[in-house]
Amino acid sequence: MNVEAAQQDEQLAAFMATLERELKAGAIALPSWSKVTERARQALAAPTFNVDELARLLGAEAGLAVRVLTLANSAMFMRGGRPLSDLKLAILRVGHDMLRSAVYAHALLQLRQAPRLQRLRPMLQQLWREGTQVAALARLIVTRTGQGDPDAALLAGLLHNIGKLYLYVRLDDGEAQPQSAPTSIALLTAWHARIGASIARNWQMPEALCQAVADQDVMPEPGGAHSELAAALSVAVIGANAASDPAQLADTAAHLAQFTHYGLDAEAWLELLGRAQAESTALRVTFGD
Repeated sequence: MNVEAAQQDEQLAAFMATLERELKAGAIALPSWSKVTERARQALAAPTFNVDELARLLGAEAGLAVRVLTLANSAMFMRGGRPLSDLKLAILRVGHDMLRSAVYAHALLQLRQAPRLQRLRPMLQQLWREGTQVAALARLIVTRTGQGDPDAALLAGLLHNIGKLYLYVRLDDGEAQPQSAPTSIALLTAWHARIGASIARNWQMPEALCQAVADQDVMPEPGGAHSELAAALSVAVIGANAASDPAQLADTAAHLAQFTHYGLDAEAWLELLGRAQAESTALRVTFGD
């Protein structure tokens, strides 16, 4: 082994040891977004919230207010209703989990646009697109099968790769850390789900969502211990990954028909995968691409 390779191995070992300590201490944190967004996030971490107070918070940041109003007036929620311009009515229309989705989508947009992360924008944009693809498919699976809460599934999908975002930021922070592409891929594969679950817990997300993020790379078995949310998220991750390569769609649909507990045949899975592509585009328009 040459000197450079030995140094990279030492850096990798030190970095992984640091990650392990941070995970055990619950010290995983992303770069901050605006104070208004953070206050809204904290308010929504509670099981109940004051609509008037939350409307004032959201109204203090134009981009966040627009995001919530756009969501409330989207096809997902209009259903024959009238367009809304009142934030309080919009909050009541979309509900708790979808409101959290809007706030986190806005927070992630702020991260993607942060000057200090400019070099990472293409990768962060790709993570956002992956998140909306998984979110759309997870919501469709739960809606089609009636197994779980569609809004919780969408939120889990949007946040499922937050651990990758954290690792990209850490690998780019200028410290003596491994920078090679193979090393970065290995770290993302091995660590992102654990880190994502730790971040979700720091954000006071429901434990079911945190566990779903942690278990996202584990294929649920019929009769297994996966929760409804974890099962939907795991299957959505598989399906969204396949959707990036049309040649894989038929094989993936057949695989999901055979090995999932939902009772859907390959044709039904193909339909869901196709609809998820269209709905993920709609999500990006609604939440800000």
